Amino acid sequence: MKTRISAAAITAGALTLAFAGAVSAQWAPTERVTMVTHSAPGTGNELMLREIADIMNKNKIVPRQVGVESVTGSQGEKARRYVTFQNKGNPHMLASYTPQSLNLPLLINSDTGWRSFTPIALMAVDPMLLVVNAESPWRSVRDLIEAAKQKPKQILQGGGSYGSSASMSGKILEDFGGVQFSYTPFRGAGEAIPQLLGKHVHFMMENPAEMAQHVKAGKLRALAATEKLDLLPDVPRFQDVGVTARFPKQIRGVMAPQGISAEAAQYWVQALGKVRETQQWKDYVVRNALVDSWTTGPALIAFYEEEEKAYMRLNKEMGLIKTPK
Repeated sequence: MKTRISAAAITAGALTLAFAGAVSAQWAPTERVTMVTHSAPGTGNELMLREIADIMNKNKIVPRQVGVESVTGSQGEKARRYVTFQNKGNPHMLASYTPQSLNLPLLINSDTGWRSFTPIALMAVDPMLLVVNAESPWRSVRDLIEAAKQKPKQILQGGGSYGSSASMSGKILEDFGGVQFSYTPFRGAGEAIPQLLGKHVHFMMENPAEMAQHVKAGKLRALAATEKLDLLPDVPRFQDVGVTARFPKQIRGVMAPQGISAEAAQYWVQALGKVRETQQWKDYVVRNALVDSWTTGPALIAFYEEEEKAYMRLNKEMGLIKTPK
């Protein structure tokens, strides 16, 4: 039987957390804390949890040891079920939360959606950067859109699998410009970048951390980003160049299992708040071209609701979810 938690119940819990923030949380860990990721060791998501655990341990933010566990398989479904069902009510467990965590349950109609967890905090966001080959004639997003108008479906976007955040961002740009690109999927941005450098695709929209070195080397030209970038301060935001479309956020969040107490949830909000105040975390954000996006409580609930609606719309428009005739 599928277990669903109502938005009203989560909102009520978030309001409780917001109120509880005025006082110190009474609960504290009494055993080892495990932070779970669906990603393999050495990947960005897993490394973020290791950074958080290291900061907590070094600074004694948490009175017990904090460790990281990778639970891989079934596109993250195995980890989601492990955290929120097998460890229901366990206040000594946290989990990373990414766009995949949010969208995959929608695609497979799973009961492991965000409402099945206890939202704790959004820590940071990976911006999306649009780049073309440095020898391309396009020097603005408008140039790219105009080229697509002149050559429908002939402008190639490279990126990860179809349905990834990159492909969804391209779809949003298509809708904004009233054009049609052709999406060329690869196994990931690492495989797509050489194709752009070799002029086999025309543009990409991916995380700046993977492409900034090529922009700085003059091999790629950055046209716009979803956020202002410290790594590439001269690159304008989409909204600065008149592109008012809303792109999905590449979230780096933290969840807890369903059924933990409000006191335990508030403890973890405060603990993660202390993490982000450390110089080590600030250096990590800069080093990985992230944008600090601290969000908790009712604002976090509202954010997930809005993102879920956006993903559902895109999933249907892109044919990832079949709608009944």
